[in-house]
Amino acid sequence: MVLTKRAFLLGLPMVAMAGPLLYGLVRSRPASAQDGLAGQVTRLAGSAVLVRDGSETALAISQQIKVSDSIRTGPDSRAEVTFTDGSILTVGPESDIAVSFFAPEASESSAILDLVSGIARMTVNKATAWGRFEVRTTTAVASVRGTDYLVEALPGKSSVFVSEGRVAVSSRAGAGTVVLREGQGVDMTAEFVEPVVRFWGLKRKIEALARVTFP
Repeated sequence: MVLTKRAFLLGLPMVAMAGPLLYGLVRSRPASAQDGLAGQVTRLAGSAVLVRDGSETALAISQQIKVSDSIRTGPDSRAEVTFTDGSILTVGPESDIAVSFFAPEASESSAILDLVSGIARMTVNKATAWGRFEVRTTTAVASVRGTDYLVEALPGKSSVFVSEGRVAVSSRAGAGTVVLREGQGVDMTAEFVEPVVRFWGLKRKIEALARVTFP
Protein backbone atom coordinates (compact mmCIF):
# COMPACT_ATOMS: atom_id res chain seq x y z
CA MET A 1 0.00 0.00 0.00
CA VAL A 2 1.32 3.42 -0.97
CA LEU A 3 0.84 6.10 1.68
CA THR A 4 -0.17 9.60 0.73
CA LYS A 5 1.82 12.36 2.39
CA ARG A 6 -1.20 13.29 4.52
CA ALA A 7 -1.65 9.71 5.73
CA PHE A 8 2.09 9.44 6.40
CA LEU A 9 2.25 12.58 8.54
CA LEU A 10 -0.99 11.91 10.37
CA GLY A 11 0.00 8.36 11.13
CA LEU A 12 3.48 9.02 12.48
CA PRO A 13 2.59 10.09 16.05
CA MET A 14 0.53 6.89 16.43
CA VAL A 15 3.33 4.48 15.49
CA ALA A 16 4.47 2.22 18.31
CA MET A 17 8.15 2.92 17.73
CA ALA A 18 7.57 6.61 18.49
CA GLY A 19 6.27 5.61 21.91
CA PRO A 20 3.52 6.92 24.17
CA LEU A 21 5.67 9.80 25.43
CA LEU A 22 5.98 11.20 21.92
CA TYR A 23 2.27 10.66 21.23
CA GLY A 24 1.34 12.59 24.35
CA LEU A 25 3.84 15.32 23.51
CA VAL A 26 2.41 15.89 20.04
CA ARG A 27 -1.18 15.93 21.29
CA SER A 28 -0.54 18.31 24.19
CA ARG A 29 2.00 20.71 22.70
CA PRO A 30 1.09 24.38 23.24
CA ALA A 31 0.04 26.69 20.44
CA SER A 32 3.40 28.49 20.59
CA ALA A 33 5.18 25.22 19.82
CA GLN A 34 2.77 24.33 17.00
CA ASP A 35 2.80 27.68 15.21
CA GLY A 36 5.99 29.35 16.38
CA LEU A 37 9.17 30.23 14.56
CA ALA A 38 11.54 27.29 14.05
CA GLY A 39 14.27 28.99 11.98
CA GLN A 40 15.02 30.65 8.66
CA VAL A 41 16.44 29.82 5.25
CA THR A 42 20.15 30.67 5.21
CA ARG A 43 21.25 29.16 1.89
CA LEU A 44 19.49 28.09 -1.28
CA ALA A 45 20.61 26.59 -4.58
CA GLY A 46 18.20 25.73 -7.38
CA SER A 47 14.44 25.68 -6.89
CA ALA A 48 12.44 24.88 -3.76
CA VAL A 49 9.02 25.64 -2.35
CA LEU A 50 7.63 26.24 1.10
CA VAL A 51 4.34 24.51 1.89
CA ARG A 52 2.30 26.21 4.62
CA ASP A 53 -1.36 25.57 5.39
CA GLY A 54 -1.77 23.82 2.05
CA SER A 55 -0.34 26.68 -0.01
CA GLU A 56 2.97 26.66 -1.89
CA THR A 57 5.31 29.63 -2.27
CA ALA A 58 8.79 29.84 -3.73
CA LEU A 59 11.44 29.43 -1.04
CA ALA A 60 13.77 32.40 -0.54
CA ILE A 61 16.84 33.34 1.49
CA SER A 62 15.94 34.74 4.96
CA GLN A 63 12.44 33.28 4.76
CA GLN A 64 11.07 32.21 8.12
CA ILE A 65 10.34 28.53 8.72
CA LYS A 66 7.57 27.75 11.18
CA VAL A 67 6.46 24.60 12.90
CA SER A 68 4.23 22.54 10.55
CA ASP A 69 5.94 23.98 7.44
CA SER A 70 7.28 21.65 4.75
CA ILE A 71 10.13 22.20 2.30
CA ARG A 72 10.20 20.58 -1.13
CA THR A 73 13.26 20.83 -3.35
CA GLY A 74 13.58 20.35 -7.07
CA PRO A 75 16.18 18.36 -9.03
CA ASP A 76 19.79 19.35 -8.31
CA SER A 77 18.57 21.77 -5.62
CA ARG A 78 19.48 22.30 -1.97
CA ALA A 79 18.06 24.34 0.88
CA GLU A 80 19.62 25.15 4.24
CA VAL A 81 17.62 26.07 7.33
CA THR A 82 19.30 27.40 10.46
CA PHE A 83 17.08 26.73 13.45
CA THR A 84 16.64 29.18 16.32
CA ASP A 85 19.03 27.15 18.51
CA GLY A 86 21.76 27.08 15.85
CA SER A 87 21.13 23.55 14.57
CA ILE A 88 21.27 23.27 10.78
CA LEU A 89 19.12 21.31 8.34
CA THR A 90 20.32 20.78 4.77
CA VAL A 91 17.68 19.45 2.40
CA GLY A 92 19.00 17.63 -0.66
CA PRO A 93 17.60 17.40 -4.22
CA GLU A 94 14.05 16.16 -4.86
CA SER A 95 13.25 15.97 -1.16
CA ASP A 96 10.19 16.63 0.96
CA ILE A 97 10.58 17.28 4.70
CA ALA A 98 8.25 18.68 7.36
CA VAL A 99 9.16 20.50 10.56
CA SER A 100 6.52 18.78 12.67
CA PHE A 101 7.69 19.96 16.09
CA PHE A 102 10.42 22.29 17.32
CA ALA A 103 10.70 23.48 20.93
CA PRO A 104 14.34 23.86 22.07
CA GLU A 105 13.49 25.95 25.12
CA ALA A 106 10.70 23.77 26.53
CA SER A 107 11.14 21.88 29.81
CA GLU A 108 11.43 18.74 27.68
CA SER A 109 13.13 20.21 24.61
CA SER A 110 12.06 18.32 21.51
CA ALA A 111 12.31 18.44 17.74
CA ILE A 112 10.64 16.20 15.18
CA LEU A 113 11.35 16.31 11.45
CA ASP A 114 9.41 14.04 9.08
CA LEU A 115 11.31 13.13 5.93
CA VAL A 116 8.65 12.04 3.46
CA SER A 117 11.10 11.46 0.60
CA GLY A 118 14.61 12.35 -0.50
CA ILE A 119 17.63 13.10 1.66
CA ALA A 120 18.45 15.53 4.47
CA ARG A 121 21.42 16.25 6.71
CA MET A 122 21.25 17.47 10.30
CA THR A 123 24.00 19.22 12.24
CA VAL A 124 22.57 19.35 15.75
CA ASN A 125 23.81 22.07 18.10
CA LYS A 126 25.60 20.35 20.98
CA ALA A 127 24.92 23.31 23.27
CA THR A 128 21.16 22.70 23.22
CA ALA A 129 20.00 20.32 25.95
CA TRP A 130 17.77 18.27 23.67
CA GLY A 131 15.56 15.79 25.42
CA ARG A 132 14.49 14.40 22.04
CA PHE A 133 15.60 15.19 18.49
CA GLU A 134 14.18 12.85 15.87
CA VAL A 135 14.12 12.50 12.12
CA ARG A 136 11.40 10.07 11.07
CA THR A 137 10.66 8.21 7.86
CA THR A 138 8.12 5.50 7.10
CA THR A 139 10.64 2.80 8.08
CA ALA A 140 12.98 4.35 10.69
CA VAL A 141 13.33 6.82 13.54
CA ALA A 142 16.77 8.45 14.01
CA SER A 143 17.24 9.94 17.50
CA VAL A 144 20.27 12.09 18.31
CA ARG A 145 21.94 14.54 20.64
CA GLY A 146 24.70 16.76 19.29
CA THR A 147 25.81 15.13 16.08
CA ASP A 148 26.14 15.39 12.28
CA TYR A 149 24.27 12.80 10.24
CA LEU A 150 22.12 12.27 7.16
CA VAL A 151 18.88 10.41 6.52
CA GLU A 152 17.58 9.23 3.15
CA ALA A 153 14.00 8.09 2.57
CA LEU A 154 13.20 5.84 -0.39
CA PRO A 155 10.05 3.80 -1.07
CA GLY A 156 10.10 1.01 1.52
CA LYS A 157 13.61 1.78 2.73
CA SER A 158 15.56 4.35 4.77
CA SER A 159 19.29 4.87 5.20
CA VAL A 160 21.08 6.70 8.02
CA PHE A 161 24.76 7.67 8.05
CA VAL A 162 26.73 9.38 10.83
CA SER A 163 29.53 11.84 10.10
CA GLU A 164 30.09 12.76 13.74
CA GLY A 165 28.66 11.69 17.09
CA ARG A 166 26.15 8.92 17.72
CA VAL A 167 22.66 8.20 16.42
CA ALA A 168 20.14 5.64 17.67
CA VAL A 169 18.11 4.26 14.76
CA SER A 170 14.92 2.31 15.43
CA SER A 171 13.04 0.12 12.99
CA ARG A 172 9.41 1.14 12.61
CA ALA A 173 8.62 -2.51 11.88
CA GLY A 174 9.82 -3.36 15.39
CA ALA A 175 12.95 -5.18 14.21
CA GLY A 176 15.21 -3.45 16.74
CA THR A 177 17.37 -0.42 17.48
CA VAL A 178 21.03 0.11 16.66
CA VAL A 179 23.48 2.84 17.66
CA LEU A 180 25.62 4.30 14.88
CA ARG A 181 28.99 5.91 15.42
CA GLU A 182 31.16 8.02 13.13
CA GLY A 183 31.50 6.47 9.66
CA GLN A 184 28.74 3.92 10.23
CA GLY A 185 25.41 3.58 8.47
CA VAL A 186 22.36 1.36 8.43
CA ASP A 187 19.57 0.53 5.97
CA MET A 188 16.07 0.04 7.40
CA THR A 189 13.26 -1.55 5.40
CA ALA A 190 9.56 -1.99 6.09
CA GLU A 191 10.20 -5.70 6.68
CA PHE A 192 10.85 -7.29 10.07
CA VAL A 193 14.56 -7.80 9.42
CA GLU A 194 17.26 -7.26 12.05
CA PRO A 195 19.18 -4.07 11.16
CA VAL A 196 22.88 -4.46 10.36
CA VAL A 197 25.38 -1.67 11.08
CA ARG A 198 28.12 -1.23 8.50
CA PHE A 199 30.95 1.20 7.80
CA TRP A 200 30.04 2.85 4.53
CA GLY A 201 32.49 2.58 1.68
CA LEU A 202 34.18 5.73 0.41
CA LYS A 203 32.14 5.87 -2.80
CA ARG A 204 28.76 5.63 -1.08
CA LYS A 205 29.76 8.10 1.62
CA ILE A 206 31.05 10.71 -0.85
CA GLU A 207 28.00 10.41 -3.11
CA ALA A 208 25.54 10.73 -0.24
CA LEU A 209 27.28 13.68 1.41
CA ALA A 210 27.60 15.47 -1.95
CA ARG A 211 23.79 15.56 -2.22
CA VAL A 212 23.48 17.45 1.08
CA THR A 213 26.46 19.76 0.62
CA PHE A 214 26.35 23.10 -1.16
CA PRO A 215 28.66 23.32 -4.20
